[in-house]
Amino acid sequence: MNLGRENETLEFKKTTGEVNAAMDDIVAILNKHGAGELYFGVKPNGDVAGQKIGALTLDDIARVCKDAIKPMIYLEIEEVELDGASCIRVRFSGTERPYSSFGRYYLRVNDRSEPMSPEALKSMMASTDYSSRWENNPTRYGVEDVSAESLLRFYNKAISCGRMEPLPAFNVSELLMGLGLCDGGVLTNAGYYLFSNKKPIVLKMATYVTDERISFSDIRRVEGNIYDLIDIALSYVKEKMSWRVESGADASRIEVPEIPVDALREIVVNAFAHADYRGRTEHEISVTPTQIEIYNPGEFPMNLTPESFVKERRKSQPRNRVIVDTLFKSKEVEAFGSGFRKVYSLCKAANVGFSFDNTEDGFSFVFHRSANVTINDTINVTINLTGTDLKVLSILKETPIATREEIAARLQVTVRTVQRCLDKLSRAGKINRIGSRKTGYWEVFK
Repeated sequence: MNLGRENETLEFKKTTGEVNAAMDDIVAILNKHGAGELYFGVKPNGDVAGQKIGALTLDDIARVCKDAIKPMIYLEIEEVELDGASCIRVRFSGTERPYSSFGRYYLRVNDRSEPMSPEALKSMMASTDYSSRWENNPTRYGVEDVSAESLLRFYNKAISCGRMEPLPAFNVSELLMGLGLCDGGVLTNAGYYLFSNKKPIVLKMATYVTDERISFSDIRRVEGNIYDLIDIALSYVKEKMSWRVESGADASRIEVPEIPVDALREIVVNAFAHADYRGRTEHEISVTPTQIEIYNPGEFPMNLTPESFVKERRKSQPRNRVIVDTLFKSKEVEAFGSGFRKVYSLCKAANVGFSFDNTEDGFSFVFHRSANVTINDTINVTINLTGTDLKVLSILKETPIATREEIAARLQVTVRTVQRCLDKLSRAGKINRIGSRKTGYWEVFK
């Protein structure tokens, strides 16, 4: 039996021993056409050869796909019999291109998968709509799985701020339907993550004794939904940061935080609103003597930074448009695209430094606690480099492809220490990562 020739949406692999190469072909087809098929057990010329299939073979393919392909996609993997031989058919589709395989980008050209040129990648990134259809997909949960308490707090706040009209009487189903968070009594993904009582999101919070983040004085792990965790995260940071007392005009005592609370709220809400919720989602808050870091597992829109929204007044490009729209109604989100402008203005007025880091693993926003930080007219901050930082920088000048492990071995320090140095050098504008962590290199600036 012969299945014909490979083409721009069809790929053959003789065995699952080629599973890594198959990932490259899948993303190439996704980036060009958005959907396709791939067979294991079929020769490149289309002849059916068959494939040995064990109890975990299909699960292994799914696991490799989850690890390799970003953004995450969902495959339809099944065993099929072709001409009496067992084969594996993989069907796939996706709308959130560009997709990468092990950190590399490919594009389908006839029956081949070729590395995408920087120009083509930039063009694809620029044309990407970061809103996601994922939010409207149904879950296996119903309205009975909603936290009525969370939803009621949202409802009361949305009514009091004037962004929603009150219902004749509070009704969970009616309210969720009106918000577009359920269909036929079934929660959508957006509704599930916003208000479910199944605790779909993990929030890790820790206060460290030193900037090395080895020993901690407090550590907490909380599970919940978006609406509840926003308040929990903000309360934790307010509890851990410093406050000073000033006298008001009428001799009253006024407590002033080291970091503007409204700026903190903007970043916390941003983290939960724009995270990637297609896997097990974990947010993190880290408090050290010199900084407060808020991390979420969701990359910033490609080719953009917070500075783009501050200086260029870019329009918001939410990954989760329905979630953002809902949070807007309760005034968690003030105005679309204005959050980073507000943070910059508040921090500049309070002489608070900040920086950010966008990687393939997620987005981190850092408030600097040092009283000596000075604010320029840009988003950059002054960062004091230590001797270890400078040694790492020197190594990268000599060997841009040096790994964290290689640098740690040369300096006789831990990998964790090297990563802290790399993060600081990146925030200071001394280095910039080009490509993935596995195959990329460091660009070093003078």
